[in-house]
Parts: sequence; C-alpha cells; structure tokens
Amino acid sequence: MELTFLYPKFLSLLLLVPFFVFIYFFSIIYNKKKAVLFANFEAMERFYDIEFFSKNFIALYVNLFVLVLLIFSLAGTAISFYADTSEFSYVIAIDTSSSMGTADVGSSRLAVAKGEAKKFVDSLPIGVEIGVIGFSGDAEVLQTLDSSKLKANMALDEVDYGAIFGTNIYNALIASNKMFGLRQRKSVVLMSDGQLNVGDAPQIIRYINRNNLVVNTIAVGTEEGGLTEFDTISKVDVDFLKSLAFNSGGQFFEVGDAAELESSFNSLITETNKQINVDLTFYLLLTAILIFTILWILYNLRLKVVP
Repeated sequence: MELTFLYPKFLSLLLLVPFFVFIYFFSIIYNKKKAVLFANFEAMERFYDIEFFSKNFIALYVNLFVLVLLIFSLAGTAISFYADTSEFSYVIAIDTSSSMGTADVGSSRLAVAKGEAKKFVDSLPIGVEIGVIGFSGDAEVLQTLDSSKLKANMALDEVDYGAIFGTNIYNALIASNKMFGLRQRKSVVLMSDGQLNVGDAPQIIRYINRNNLVVNTIAVGTEEGGLTEFDTISKVDVDFLKSLAFNSGGQFFEVGDAAELESSFNSLITETNKQINVDLTFYLLLTAILIFTILWILYNLRLKVVP
C-alpha cells in the first residue's frame, strides 16, 4: 500500500501545524498575563471551581485535524494497492429521450434505468473506473471516468430528460469512446428502450467493432409497450439492443425481475488482480467540511468546551 500525491508541493503547508500550536499556547499565556493586571483570576478560578481561560485541547486537536485534511486534499492524495478488481472501465449510458417517460415497467423507464444503474455501480469491486452519460438527440457527459462510486451515484441522480429530441445512440457511443482515452479494456452499459431514430444499426456496429467497445445493453420497457405523453404507444426494440450486445461481445438483459437483473450484473465483471489507485481528495475534503460544520454549529450553540 502506498500514498501518492498529485501536487506534493502543497505538503509544505504542513509546517502550519506547529505554527498554529505555538500561536495557540502563546495566546493562552499572553491573555493570562494581561488579565492579572485587572484581577486575580487564578484565585477566582480556585474559589468558584471554573476556568476562565479554557485549555480546550480537544478543540485544538480537531481544528488541526481539519487543517491536515484540507492540506492532504490540496495535495491530491491517492492510495495505491493491489486488489481483485475488474479488467474493464465502464461508462453507463442512459437513454434520456422522451419515450423513456413511458411508465410500462412499474414506474417511468428513466427512473427504473437510474435505479438499476445505481445497483450496478454498487456491485462493482473497489477501484473500478466509472463514467456516466445521458443521451437523447445528443450526448451529455455527467461524470468522467473516476473510481469513486459516490461520484458516479451523484451523477446518476442528475440524469434527466434531454433537451434535444431523438435517440442518438451513435453519438452516445462516440462520447463514451472518447472518455476511455487510451484504455484498452472498455465497456459500455447502455440502458435504453432501443427506439433508434438517429443513424442506423450497421453504422453503429461498425463503429463499435472498429474501436473495440464492448457494449452491454439493458432493455428498459416492455414489448407490449405503454402510453407516452404524446398519446402514442412506445415499445422496446429488443432485437436492436440484442444486436448491439452480440456483435460487440457484450451481454443483453431485460428489466423485468429486479433481483434476477441485479445478480446478472456479476457476469459483466471479469476480475483480475492489479494495482489500483483510489483518489481520496473528494473524501478528505468532504470530511473536513463535515467536521468544520459540526464545530461551527457547536460554537454558535455556545458549546465551546467539548466534553
């Protein structure tokens, strides 16, 4: 296990820790000497069993801890270690076209797709890179590849119906491929009702094969279909989604039995033991903000001496 830093120069700010400790004790000594000029506070403290100048060491330690967290966050701290993880990086591409508002799967197709996408994220082993794309007539990158499941789930929460009409799966796959960069093991998890109305299937399959993309498709909707907001019947195109998966070496699933689908996600993960890097910056910053917020609340409630 090894700690790495993207911006190691910021670690020099750790010199602020002994500086603040010195200032803290110096201020206590200075204030006591100043107070003696006006009254004998030491005698009053002994008589009333109170402490006018509290040596609140717990508050000091907590504040220093927050400072250290912020410095390590600025330094871009990451941890590297070997673990069993997936060979692939994944981009979750969710159809956000208007037909995904059809409620033929218990809820709207989009809501179901987002829920299943979160289950897939949670099923992944540690260290897997995940990206999120929403697509309708155009593709929108909501989260670039990152090993943080928290960031991926937050991005999935932001998925909403697209502003541009249409279902442009071709653009979604181009955007996914660009996100992978030079990575060789790349897999797209495509959640859609398959109602392609921009481009054609042969063009998409040629692009997939040319760029070595593994496309796993999840059909969201029923073959019987449901009523859309335009009072038309929208049916899932199972055949098209199957062709994308089978022609790219991926797998095809249908949203039906949620428990069965969740267990099927495991078959998408080809595990290998390799070195993974986990970026801790976001978590360190989040922890520092949380602790600082708690301290601020306690201060404003006049609980300045933490037991």
